[in-house]
Amino acid sequence: MKFDCVIFDMDGTLTVEHLDFGAIRTQMGIADGVGILEGLAEMALPARMSAEAVLLAHEMAAAREAPAADGACEIVRRIQGAGMATAVLTRNTRPAMEILLQRFDLAFDVAFAREDGPIKPSPDSIHEACGILGVQCERTACVGDWVFDIEAANAAGCTSVLLARGRRLDFADLADHVIQTLGELGGIVGL
Repeated sequence: MKFDCVIFDMDGTLTVEHLDFGAIRTQMGIADGVGILEGLAEMALPARMSAEAVLLAHEMAAAREAPAADGACEIVRRIQGAGMATAVLTRNTRPAMEILLQRFDLAFDVAFAREDGPIKPSPDSIHEACGILGVQCERTACVGDWVFDIEAANAAGCTSVLLARGRRLDFADLADHVIQTLGELGGIVGL
Protein backbone atom coordinates (compact mmCIF):
# COMPACT_ATOMS: atom_id res chain seq x y z
CA MET A 1 0.00 0.00 0.00
CA LYS A 2 1.09 3.56 -0.69
CA PHE A 3 -0.14 4.75 2.72
CA ASP A 4 0.15 3.43 6.26
CA CYS A 5 -2.16 6.03 7.80
CA VAL A 6 -5.04 8.35 6.92
CA ILE A 7 -5.74 11.41 9.08
CA PHE A 8 -9.19 13.00 8.85
CA ASP A 9 -10.49 16.43 9.73
CA MET A 10 -13.87 16.31 11.51
CA ASP A 11 -16.26 19.22 10.79
CA GLY A 12 -17.11 19.45 7.12
CA THR A 13 -15.13 16.31 6.35
CA LEU A 14 -16.57 13.48 8.44
CA THR A 15 -19.73 15.57 8.84
CA VAL A 16 -21.93 17.63 6.60
CA GLU A 17 -20.91 21.21 7.37
CA HIS A 18 -23.16 22.26 10.23
CA LEU A 19 -21.29 25.18 11.79
CA ASP A 20 -22.14 28.65 10.48
CA PHE A 21 -18.73 30.23 10.93
CA GLY A 22 -19.96 33.66 9.78
CA ALA A 23 -22.68 33.73 12.42
CA ILE A 24 -20.27 32.43 15.05
CA ARG A 25 -17.74 35.18 14.21
CA THR A 26 -20.47 37.82 14.44
CA GLN A 27 -21.70 36.57 17.82
CA MET A 28 -18.13 36.38 19.13
CA GLY A 29 -17.13 39.81 17.76
CA ILE A 30 -14.46 38.46 15.41
CA ALA A 31 -13.88 40.11 12.02
CA ASP A 32 -14.42 38.26 8.75
CA GLY A 33 -11.25 36.69 7.43
CA VAL A 34 -9.87 36.00 10.91
CA GLY A 35 -9.78 32.42 12.15
CA ILE A 36 -12.18 31.94 15.05
CA LEU A 37 -9.59 30.38 17.35
CA GLU A 38 -6.99 32.93 16.29
CA GLY A 39 -9.41 35.78 17.03
CA LEU A 40 -10.31 34.22 20.34
CA ALA A 41 -6.65 34.05 21.36
CA GLU A 42 -6.32 37.83 20.84
CA MET A 43 -9.25 38.73 23.12
CA ALA A 44 -8.90 40.13 26.63
CA LEU A 45 -10.07 37.76 29.36
CA PRO A 46 -13.66 38.93 30.05
CA ALA A 47 -14.59 39.08 26.36
CA ARG A 48 -12.73 35.85 25.70
CA MET A 49 -14.73 33.93 28.32
CA SER A 50 -18.00 35.12 26.81
CA ALA A 51 -16.84 34.30 23.28
CA GLU A 52 -15.65 30.84 24.35
CA ALA A 53 -19.14 30.12 25.71
CA VAL A 54 -20.69 31.13 22.36
CA LEU A 55 -18.28 28.91 20.45
CA LEU A 56 -18.79 25.94 22.77
CA ALA A 57 -22.58 26.20 22.45
CA HIS A 58 -22.33 26.09 18.64
CA GLU A 59 -19.83 23.23 18.68
CA MET A 60 -21.87 21.09 21.07
CA ALA A 61 -25.07 21.68 19.07
CA ALA A 62 -23.29 20.66 15.87
CA ALA A 63 -21.85 17.55 17.56
CA ARG A 64 -25.37 16.48 18.55
CA GLU A 65 -27.04 17.38 15.22
CA ALA A 66 -24.60 17.28 12.28
CA PRO A 67 -25.23 14.37 9.93
CA ALA A 68 -22.36 12.18 8.81
CA ALA A 69 -21.03 13.11 5.40
CA ASP A 70 -22.01 10.73 2.61
CA GLY A 71 -19.70 7.74 2.78
CA ALA A 72 -17.71 9.01 5.77
CA CYS A 73 -18.26 6.08 8.12
CA GLU A 74 -17.89 3.59 5.30
CA ILE A 75 -14.55 4.94 4.05
CA VAL A 76 -13.10 5.10 7.56
CA ARG A 77 -14.09 1.47 8.15
CA ARG A 78 -12.72 0.37 4.76
CA ILE A 79 -9.39 2.07 5.48
CA GLN A 80 -9.22 0.47 8.91
CA GLY A 81 -10.20 -2.90 7.43
CA ALA A 82 -7.30 -2.62 4.98
CA GLY A 83 -4.90 -2.37 7.93
CA MET A 84 -4.12 1.34 7.76
CA ALA A 85 -3.97 3.41 10.93
CA THR A 86 -6.50 6.23 11.26
CA ALA A 87 -6.58 9.48 13.17
CA VAL A 88 -8.89 12.44 13.50
CA LEU A 89 -7.47 15.92 14.11
CA THR A 90 -9.92 18.74 14.72
CA ARG A 91 -9.83 22.38 15.75
CA ASN A 92 -13.08 21.59 17.59
CA THR A 93 -13.27 20.91 21.32
CA ARG A 94 -12.75 17.42 22.76
CA PRO A 95 -16.25 17.05 24.30
CA ALA A 96 -17.87 17.81 20.92
CA MET A 97 -15.47 15.45 19.13
CA GLU A 98 -16.26 12.63 21.55
CA ILE A 99 -20.02 13.10 21.17
CA LEU A 100 -19.80 13.08 17.41
CA LEU A 101 -17.54 10.03 17.17
CA GLN A 102 -19.82 8.14 19.54
CA ARG A 103 -22.88 9.11 17.47
CA PHE A 104 -21.19 7.85 14.31
CA ASP A 105 -19.81 4.75 16.07
CA LEU A 106 -16.28 5.57 14.88
CA ALA A 107 -13.08 4.79 16.74
CA PHE A 108 -9.72 6.15 15.63
CA ASP A 109 -6.24 5.08 16.67
CA VAL A 110 -5.53 8.71 17.59
CA ALA A 111 -8.06 11.49 18.17
CA PHE A 112 -6.81 15.03 18.84
CA ALA A 113 -8.92 18.10 19.57
CA ARG A 114 -7.73 21.66 20.12
CA GLU A 115 -7.07 20.99 23.80
CA ASP A 116 -4.43 18.41 22.84
CA GLY A 117 -1.86 20.75 21.43
CA PRO A 118 -1.06 23.09 18.58
CA ILE A 119 -3.93 23.36 16.14
CA LYS A 120 -3.97 23.30 12.35
CA PRO A 121 -2.43 24.92 10.33
CA SER A 122 0.49 23.91 12.56
CA PRO A 123 1.82 20.50 11.53
CA ASP A 124 2.73 19.60 15.12
CA SER A 125 -0.34 17.48 15.86
CA ILE A 126 0.18 15.56 12.63
CA HIS A 127 3.80 14.88 13.59
CA GLU A 128 2.69 13.77 17.06
CA ALA A 129 -0.06 11.49 15.69
CA CYS A 130 2.36 9.87 13.23
CA GLY A 131 4.87 9.39 16.05
CA ILE A 132 2.30 7.71 18.29
CA LEU A 133 1.21 5.47 15.42
CA GLY A 134 4.75 4.66 14.34
CA VAL A 135 4.15 5.80 10.75
CA GLN A 136 6.08 8.17 8.52
CA CYS A 137 4.47 11.42 7.44
CA GLU A 138 5.48 10.61 3.85
CA ARG A 139 3.23 7.53 4.02
CA THR A 140 0.29 9.42 5.55
CA ALA A 141 -2.65 11.04 3.74
CA CYS A 142 -4.47 13.93 5.42
CA VAL A 143 -8.05 14.66 4.35
CA GLY A 144 -9.83 17.92 5.07
CA ASP A 145 -12.18 20.53 3.68
CA TRP A 146 -10.37 23.76 4.53
CA VAL A 147 -7.09 25.55 3.86
CA PHE A 148 -5.79 24.90 7.40
CA ASP A 149 -6.07 21.14 6.77
CA ILE A 150 -4.09 21.39 3.55
CA GLU A 151 -1.45 23.74 4.98
CA ALA A 152 -0.88 21.47 7.99
CA ALA A 153 -0.60 18.35 5.82
CA ASN A 154 1.82 20.00 3.42
CA ALA A 155 3.97 21.40 6.23
CA ALA A 156 4.12 17.94 7.84
CA GLY A 157 5.24 16.30 4.59
CA CYS A 158 2.03 14.30 4.19
CA THR A 159 -0.11 13.86 1.10
CA SER A 160 -2.85 16.48 1.28
CA VAL A 161 -6.37 15.63 0.08
CA LEU A 162 -8.91 18.45 -0.20
CA LEU A 163 -12.58 17.49 0.03
CA ALA A 164 -14.08 20.23 -2.16
CA ARG A 165 -17.70 18.98 -2.47
CA GLY A 166 -18.31 21.04 -5.59
CA ARG A 167 -16.98 24.27 -4.11
CA ARG A 168 -14.53 26.43 -6.04
CA LEU A 169 -11.81 27.05 -3.48
CA ASP A 170 -8.99 29.48 -4.20
CA PHE A 171 -6.54 27.30 -2.27
CA ALA A 172 -7.34 24.05 -4.09
CA ASP A 173 -4.05 24.19 -5.98
CA LEU A 174 -2.21 23.75 -2.66
CA ALA A 175 -3.59 20.21 -2.29
CA ASP A 176 -1.95 17.12 -3.75
CA HIS A 177 -5.42 15.74 -4.57
CA VAL A 178 -8.85 17.36 -4.81
CA ILE A 179 -11.88 15.11 -4.40
CA GLN A 180 -15.58 15.89 -4.52
CA THR A 181 -16.78 12.98 -2.35
CA LEU A 182 -15.17 10.82 0.31
CA GLY A 183 -15.81 7.80 -1.90
CA GLU A 184 -13.02 9.05 -4.18
CA LEU A 185 -10.54 8.71 -1.32
CA GLY A 186 -10.46 4.94 -1.77
CA GLY A 187 -8.70 5.26 -5.12
CA ILE A 188 -6.09 7.61 -3.69
CA VAL A 189 -5.20 5.39 -0.75
CA GLY A 190 -5.27 2.20 -2.79
CA LEU A 191 -8.48 0.49 -1.69
